[in-house]
Amino acid sequence: MIIKPQIYNLKLVIIALTVLLCALGLYSYINYSSLNQYKNFLVDENALIEAELNQLSTDYNALKIDNQLLSDRLEKSKIRIIRILDSVKHITPDIKLLTHYKEQLHAIKRENAKILKLVAQLNKENKLLQEEARLADQALDETILLSKNLKQQNINLSKLNTNYLNEIDKAKMISVSDIFVEGVKRVTTSGNIKTTTTAKRIKMLNVCYTVLKNDIATQGKKELYFQVLDPKSNVIAYKGDVVIGDTSLMYSQLDVINYTNNNLQTCVFIELLENETLIKGEYYITVYHDNQLIGSATATFN
Repeated sequence: MIIKPQIYNLKLVIIALTVLLCALGLYSYINYSSLNQYKNFLVDENALIEAELNQLSTDYNALKIDNQLLSDRLEKSKIRIIRILDSVKHITPDIKLLTHYKEQLHAIKRENAKILKLVAQLNKENKLLQEEARLADQALDETILLSKNLKQQNINLSKLNTNYLNEIDKAKMISVSDIFVEGVKRVTTSGNIKTTTTAKRIKMLNVCYTVLKNDIATQGKKELYFQVLDPKSNVIAYKGDVVIGDTSLMYSQLDVINYTNNNLQTCVFIELLENETLIKGEYYITVYHDNQLIGSATATFN
């Protein structure tokens, strides 16, 4: 009768120990699972921080900044990222370190946001400046083209004006016609002219001509230079030289007339030099005024 209560108590103890062991095992299992989950969480967080740091480093390397101050700030941020990334890769993570790295990561992101905002602003300003420069270059090209066109137009107008002036000068120039040349052997005291066609008897030439009417020519005294060439192209009755254009003209006679814009018929004697004798043949007579040839004629003597 005494043994049965002892066995019963022993069963109770065994049952209690079994329950305790099961509870302890369940607690250990739960604790182990929680620890693994915590470690996995730390590893995942660490990998996430590392990935974000790598992405920031890649983004920073892709940025091209011309501004020196922003470039310096960017370089400092890149150095911080490299240091944190190196720490994240090579140390065993814990919650304290992860919290510290996250704080630094957030600080870097804030700095990154400021830099990107400034970069965007600078890019916008650069685009505006580039557009202004493009418009300025375009305006300059248009101005240069306009200047070239105006210069060419000015050259054309200058040529046209020169042509007009030349035409006006030509239109204003007097001209002679009906030039008649005869040989004179002597002039009587009564004024009669004794002519001859025999060259060796000629002492002077009587040249009669008509200055034609020209309403736009300048009135007043006009100097007409006569040159007479013999059959050998020698100047006869040489009186001097006068500049005609770019050359010097040896003239035979100067005749000064008073021009009134109307037809003027007149004559001039060209006296031969002392001991000068003409030869037979054709003689060429030209008339010049204001550097221009205004008339010519020929005469033949036996």
